[in-house]
Amino acid sequence: MEAVKEKFLQYGVTETLADKAINNGLTVSKCRTLSQKDMVSKYNMEPNEVKILAKRTKRQPIDSNVLYQLLENSNYTCNICKGSKGVSYVVHHIEEYEITQDNGYHNLIVLCPNDHDLAHSSGLTMGITKEQLVKSKLSWEKSVELANLERASKSININDDAIDYVNIYRIEELCVNLFSKIPETTITTHLKTRGILNSNNSFDQKYVQNSLSNGRYLFDYINSSETEHYKQLLKKIIGVTDFLNLDEHLNVKSLKSGVLNGKYAYFTGGVCAKGVSTPITKETQSVLMHYTRRKFRIEWVLDPMFLMSMSAINRIGGKNRYIIYCLIRSVMKDDETSQWIIKASPLLIALPSNFVDKTPFIAYEKQYNKYVELGWIIPPEDGA
Repeated sequence: MEAVKEKFLQYGVTETLADKAINNGLTVSKCRTLSQKDMVSKYNMEPNEVKILAKRTKRQPIDSNVLYQLLENSNYTCNICKGSKGVSYVVHHIEEYEITQDNGYHNLIVLCPNDHDLAHSSGLTMGITKEQLVKSKLSWEKSVELANLERASKSININDDAIDYVNIYRIEELCVNLFSKIPETTITTHLKTRGILNSNNSFDQKYVQNSLSNGRYLFDYINSSETEHYKQLLKKIIGVTDFLNLDEHLNVKSLKSGVLNGKYAYFTGGVCAKGVSTPITKETQSVLMHYTRRKFRIEWVLDPMFLMSMSAINRIGGKNRYIIYCLIRSVMKDDETSQWIIKASPLLIALPSNFVDKTPFIAYEKQYNKYVELGWIIPPEDGA
C-alpha cells in the first residue's frame, strides 16, 4: 500500500487523492492506461479527479530519493501554512513542470491542497508567487531541521557506539543529587556481573584498570555497553533537569543576562581540539576542546581518561561535529579581545545521529545559491 502511494506522490498527486485512488483499486499503471470514462464508471472516481490522475501520471516521476528527502526535510507538512490548513499534502513544482520538466530538489516544495491551488493562481491578488514559495521553503526546512535537532538532543537520540566521551563520575554525582542514588538501567546488571559497577552502581575504576584494561587507555577492552548505560542515566537526568540549547544563547543579550551561569546545556556544532597520544595515564594533560566565533568562544576541558575508544582518541584531534551535553561553569567577557568566553564541563560527547546516519540530500547554502542562480531570489547588496 505504501509503495503504491509513494508512486502516486512521485507524480505530484495529492496525498488525499492518492489514498482515494488506492482504496478504489487504482494504481499508477492503471491511471496511465485506462480511459477517464472507465476510471469514473468502474472505480467510483469523480471526473475532475480522474482528469488530474490522467494528466499527472503522464509526467516523468520524481526520483524516490529526492521525494523522500523533500518530505523528510519538510516534516511531511505544507511549507506555507505549516499544517494549519490540513495534514494532506502535495509535491508542487515551483517552476511549472509543463515548462521545464524539472524534477530537481530545488524545483519542488511540499504544499497542502489549499496552498497548492493558490500557487497555481498566478496573477491573482491571493495567489502565492514563486519567490514566496522559495523563501517559505528555505525558512520552513531550516525550522524543521532545528526542531528535529532539538528533539533528538533532548531525547539523546544517538547511537551508543557514536559516544566518544563520558564524564562518568560527574553523571553519577548528578544522579545521586537528583535521585539520592544511581538508578538502574537496562545495562546495570550486566556491568555489575562483570565487576565494572560496584554494589552502589558506581563505576569501579580501580577494578577496571587492574583487571580489564590492558593499559593504553582506561576502556581498552571488549566493550560492555558502558556508553549505553551512561546515556540512559543522562536521559534520566534530562527528564528532570532543563537543558538549554547553548547555540540559541550565543548572543550578547543572553550572555549579559547571566542566564547561562550554572545551567545545563547541549551544543551541536564543529569543535576543535588537540590530539592526545597513548598510553593515557594520570600525567596525560587535559584536552581543551573549543568552538569559536568572532565574538564568542566556548571551552570544554576533557579528562582524556574517559575517552571511550581508540577511534575516539584518534578522532579527538582536529575538528569534529559533535553534540556536547555540559554544565556551564562561567561566562565572562575578555576585556582585551572583547570576546565572550563560556567555560563548561562536559558530561557526554557524541557524534550526533543527524549527521552520523545520513547526510542531507542538499545543503541549505547550496539551495540558496541555486535559487539565486536561477533568478528566483535576488540576494541583498553587500553591506545590506
